[in-house]
Amino acid sequence: MTRKKRFASRSPEADVDPPPAAVEPSPLAIEPPPDSGEPESVEPAAVVEPPCASVVENNRGKKSKRNGKGGDNRGKKSKLVSKRQVSAEDKDKSDGEGLSENDCDVAGDDDFDEVQYADEEDGNRLGVEEEACEDFEAHFGPAARDDGDVSDADSGDDIWDEDRIPDPFSDSDHDEDEVEDETREQQPDDPEELLKLGKTYSSPEEFKIAVLRYSLKSRFDIKLYKSQSLKVGAKCSDTDVKCGWRCYCSYDKKKHKMQIKVYENKHICVRSGYSKMLKRGTIAWLFSERLRKNPKITKYEMVDEIHREYNLTVTEEQCSKAKTKVMRERKAIHDDHFSRIWDYQAEIFKSNSETTFEIETIPGPTIGSLQRFHRLFICFKSQKESWKRTCRPILGLDGAFLKWDVKGHLLAATGRDGDNRIVPIAWAVVEIENDDNWDWFVRLLAVNLDLQDGRNTAVISDKQSGLVKAIHNRIPAAEHRQCAKHIMDNWKRNSHDMELQRLFWKIARSYTIGEYTANLEALKTYNPGAAASLMNTKPMEWSRAFFKIGSCCNDNLNNLSESFNKTIRQARRKPLLDMLEDIRSQCMVRNEKRYIIAGRRKSRFTKRAHEEIEKMIAGSQFCERSMARHNKHEISHFGGKYSVDMNANTCGCRKWQMTGIPCVHAASVIIGKKQKVEDYVSDWYTTRMWQLTYNDGIAPVQGQLLWPRVNRLGVLPPPWRRGTPGRPSNYARRKGRYETTSSSTKLSRLHRVMTCSNCKEEGHNITSCTKQRVEDQPKRPRGRLRKSQEPRNVLFGQGFPQGFSQGEGSQGSQPQRATPHGSQGSQPQRATPLGSQPHGSQPASQGVSRRSQRQPSQGQGLEGWRSWFECSN
Repeated sequence: MTRKKRFASRSPEADVDPPPAAVEPSPLAIEPPPDSGEPESVEPAAVVEPPCASVVENNRGKKSKRNGKGGDNRGKKSKLVSKRQVSAEDKDKSDGEGLSENDCDVAGDDDFDEVQYADEEDGNRLGVEEEACEDFEAHFGPAARDDGDVSDADSGDDIWDEDRIPDPFSDSDHDEDEVEDETREQQPDDPEELLKLGKTYSSPEEFKIAVLRYSLKSRFDIKLYKSQSLKVGAKCSDTDVKCGWRCYCSYDKKKHKMQIKVYENKHICVRSGYSKMLKRGTIAWLFSERLRKNPKITKYEMVDEIHREYNLTVTEEQCSKAKTKVMRERKAIHDDHFSRIWDYQAEIFKSNSETTFEIETIPGPTIGSLQRFHRLFICFKSQKESWKRTCRPILGLDGAFLKWDVKGHLLAATGRDGDNRIVPIAWAVVEIENDDNWDWFVRLLAVNLDLQDGRNTAVISDKQSGLVKAIHNRIPAAEHRQCAKHIMDNWKRNSHDMELQRLFWKIARSYTIGEYTANLEALKTYNPGAAASLMNTKPMEWSRAFFKIGSCCNDNLNNLSESFNKTIRQARRKPLLDMLEDIRSQCMVRNEKRYIIAGRRKSRFTKRAHEEIEKMIAGSQFCERSMARHNKHEISHFGGKYSVDMNANTCGCRKWQMTGIPCVHAASVIIGKKQKVEDYVSDWYTTRMWQLTYNDGIAPVQGQLLWPRVNRLGVLPPPWRRGTPGRPSNYARRKGRYETTSSSTKLSRLHRVMTCSNCKEEGHNITSCTKQRVEDQPKRPRGRLRKSQEPRNVLFGQGFPQGFSQGEGSQGSQPQRATPHGSQGSQPQRATPLGSQPHGSQPASQGVSRRSQRQPSQGQGLEGWRSWFECSN
């Protein structure tokens, strides 16, 4: 029995081991003293083998041992396979073992070290080396790292899944920062976990950062005594007691990493509260991200933050210089990128002809002065032509924040391919997301895609006012769908009732008017107020019951744009040209990957379309078919009846017309007629059409050193983003109008009734009150009656016996002023008509009865008891 094995392909240049890449010096680097006194360590060889060569070397050694030859078996050669696609006939010949959909794989015989060949038929144009790592990054560079099949596949929400509630997504820039902070690699809190004997680091810079974090967390004063490309050493800077703490790290050629060789982890010094590593460059590195989010952080706040977080002392001057360093570096980077924007445009025109690249600037105040950037628009020929020829007429439009120090938004248009994956079409960079910029973007998009008035085109977006106006003005005949997820979030923002959410999605996924009406009535029965407010959201723009037929897409979620924004999240943090290059590179890599995967597809339809067809066939077993004249059929399905017309390819449930894939009712008819369901599926979902979508890719672009120089005035960046006024806003996000507070100790002011302190009426406050002032009611006095206060009989105007006042209470003979009964205080009581009692007062008889039951305190003598008995009688 032969076993299959994959080999890492090697080019002829791989036989020569390349030297290790030179590492740029760190801003924390300190020049070593003339005599460091460092013991000799293992030096790396002049030639270092790459990791892939080591893998092949080990594999050959293992084979030699199995063959009994001992040593390296270098006489045998491994052959590479280069292919663009493999036809279905060729794959059927390869021992029944198909290739995976992840990478171009090579199958080899383990015993004889041979490699099978794939035929170069069916127009194979490009050769791709096969590697055992199964990683497109090895072929296409770092741009393929974050562009997997999951990141651009609608965030896991399938538009054909009728039972699943979509996962929550957000276009909030703050929420994205929170997600990134949570997913970011957590640094250990224990300083001892940062440095260990034998621990490896990918570069000297990473080791220096680890030493810095150790110094900050342990609060010991550490410094670097050796800082070279392959040797870095750190020691304690306390020379009074000659502390012996030391850590030495050098390059290890076997692991191809930096490794700690010497680590003496014992301090005999005392923490001084200072660190020599906390210099201007270090502080700038610590606060670079926080200064990007809030440029208004002052030097005093930076000092307090370092003292609070690390319990170390720095001066205001150090923090001021660090902030100045960060802002100057950022400004210089942005100025350099915007100054070369014309050169980048010329390079795009040179490498990708017929690409639309529009740049608009604001003229300077004088003739010959620099212009200021306004907006730009990019649409590559391959993207727009593939959408017009091979993609369904569906567009997703949305905008996203640019995480720069200057103002900026990214507007993007995205489509769907035959496998329901995103196809980026065009994108633009504008200063702000307003009506004018959206109108400009939609106008250029309509011109490049030949949309005309938008007839037979569907557009999905959120309810951004500028975007809605632009679609209405530029492509008025287009079907404008609203994202149902945004509608639901705004509709039930102040409610957490899951039943409302379930009823909403039943309404949104209704395909017919009758189904829509029945689900709406169920919502009215459950919550009439919620149903009334839902009608104000225009259900004809987000419910499938009102969607037009012809787009072969039932999508009512804007996951197209959300998924694209997710793939370029890291790119949006970079300066202008780096961001544009990252987006272009991702699209270029995506096109090539999809072309390879589509070429391997054996079936007639794409993977997701094939799964949907199988699902419809499985569901057809619950249908009962009744034949009628003219190739029409009546289907009974779970108590409902639907009419299927095979001549017109329609069904009464409208799902077949909406998606282009036969529904369970149509599948029941097709199977009953001994025909294939696949013959009635729309051509949009065929593998051939899917491959044609990525047939013409984006051409590579050279680096900045090779860009042509254009003799034009430079462009200034947009105005810098100012910090928020007042206290920095990076502590908590501002809550929405109907959003509940997250505080567990404070009650929200939502639904509170405002009362005016001037007229004592509800609904307004004193600032807007126009009525006369109403005096407050006298407050009830605190405390209880004193003994010197003689109670008066309100009904008869007579006082109680003298003995009662002397025996009242338990405070001995403490004097008490006489107070009218019913107002326990020294304020006089207003005259009250007979039979009416003032507010808060009680009848005198109750007061007499209550007082008569009190016994006099001890020490009041016989007179007190005599008074008490008289009152009791």
